[in-house]
Amino acid sequence: MLGAVVLAGVIIWIASVLNLEHVWQTLERVNYLLALASSVPVIASHWMRALRWRTMLRAVPDMPPVRLRDLFSAVMVGYTANNIIPRSGEVLRPYVLARRVGVSSALVLASVIAERMVDVLQLAVFLVLAVMFLPELTAQALPQWIVGEGLRSLAVGGLILVVVIVALGITSLGEQLVVSIVRLFKPAIAERIRVVFDSFRRGLRIMRHGGDALRILVESLAIWFLYALPLWIVLLAVPMSLPPGVHWTFWDACIILLVVAVGTTIAPTPGAIGVVHALVAEAISRLYQVPLEEAFVFITIAHALNYISVMLVGGVCAAREGISLATVVRAPALSETAPTAMPGTNA
Repeated sequence: MLGAVVLAGVIIWIASVLNLEHVWQTLERVNYLLALASSVPVIASHWMRALRWRTMLRAVPDMPPVRLRDLFSAVMVGYTANNIIPRSGEVLRPYVLARRVGVSSALVLASVIAERMVDVLQLAVFLVLAVMFLPELTAQALPQWIVGEGLRSLAVGGLILVVVIVALGITSLGEQLVVSIVRLFKPAIAERIRVVFDSFRRGLRIMRHGGDALRILVESLAIWFLYALPLWIVLLAVPMSLPPGVHWTFWDACIILLVVAVGTTIAPTPGAIGVVHALVAEAISRLYQVPLEEAFVFITIAHALNYISVMLVGGVCAAREGISLATVVRAPALSETAPTAMPGTNA
């Protein structure tokens, strides 16, 4: 419901603020062949995310060796699901991998949560550094409520998330409390919950394993680089009226990526549609004094190529994993299972 309201607001913004004739004229002058090349680093970024996930899973007890292509397949299925139903991919991804390798879904889910904590921490660090060392640029690139209240909310939310995960996953406090309450009414379900907690704690062993920390950091930075590269390519492909002597650089793409990351994080719409478009278009127009219509064409093409690339590759991976739209809607990964490896699916 909230997503529909936000999307309707963005449509009204497009109709009331943008000169649609200028938008169309800009679209006619885009170098689409160059823009299409941005799809390569888009998919490469997800391959790198699968590689980082494999690094994190190495610290998980009882986790069998996992092929990189199976991890990549699960990652792509998850991102495809996110483009249909926001956040659904975060629970579908561990389900897909757990079913393929024959382990508990809760075991893999914990690794995904740890991975997302790394992502949130990195985004928070980048935002804080931007506010500290580039205050004027940050004030122009991001709405004031994000720079001020948004950062505080992110910090508080991150702290709460860490406390909850520590209580429920790393210590036995959460298990003892929940199991004791449930046992009073349903002893059989209490035992099932205990098994889930046990698997979840084993999955969070990543957070206690510092040996791979440097490798995870390098792989994370590589992911961010591959996120910025498609934006730079599309910046070069879309004609924009920059001030004299100003040319697009990779640094500009990194600044825009920060806005994209914030928009994706807060967006309640599938694939962050609408929210990212409005935030990025306004930011580019303010930062580089280009017409809002040209900035809107840039983010529309960049987002569309990202979205389509993920949906095409993710659709192939979903077919490989036997995942249907109904599975995405159900998002079954939160229910504890101990699946066996899928027979005849070693494609």
